[in-house]
Amino acid sequence: MKVFDVRDIPTGVDAALAVVENPRHRHVLKNYRRHALLEVSGLWEDILIPTMTVEHPLYRLTERGRTLVCDGMDEVRGLYADIVGRGVNVFGALEEEVAVSDYGIFIEAVFAQVVRGTDPALADEGVDPAGVYQVSHRFAAAWPYRDGRLVGEFVYDDTGSWRVDEVPPSALLTPAQARAALAPYLAQSPLSEIEEGLRLFRDA
Repeated sequence: MKVFDVRDIPTGVDAALAVVENPRHRHVLKNYRRHALLEVSGLWEDILIPTMTVEHPLYRLTERGRTLVCDGMDEVRGLYADIVGRGVNVFGALEEEVAVSDYGIFIEAVFAQVVRGTDPALADEGVDPAGVYQVSHRFAAAWPYRDGRLVGEFVYDDTGSWRVDEVPPSALLTPAQARAALAPYLAQSPLSEIEEGLRLFRDA
């Protein structure tokens, strides 16, 4: 069984960048890469700047039959502030396929998060409260873009794929540890690269 490693977060998008040649599509992939690294690093405010995201984003996040809709910047900001405030922003893909088109990003992935046995998500799982567990599931997502900026996230969960596996305590990272581990990867996706890429859309 594969155990989540925060350093693998850019693996799927880097595989796409290795083969995609269209300059506009490459820009969208680079935006997605920076977005993912910022999110797990807890630097969510840098995701929502005008260079990265449109002024009125729309998120539709479906998980275990429940859908959360965040319509507009205030609601999206509240979502990120809550996730980071609770320290539950260390998550990512075990496996990820990333495709890009003029519409935006398409993702099919196995998503994972490592938590303590006392985590509320495990309340009905009968786990050892002293243990450490990986919660994983499959999902598909579409991220539309407009003029090089993220419009939203539409995430569709495969409810039947959820599983819980006990993992070594060393697999559990704090948000601070995750941020430190991702710092070199984030340095490879500077904001200046995103700013430069937006010229592809303005000059059309």
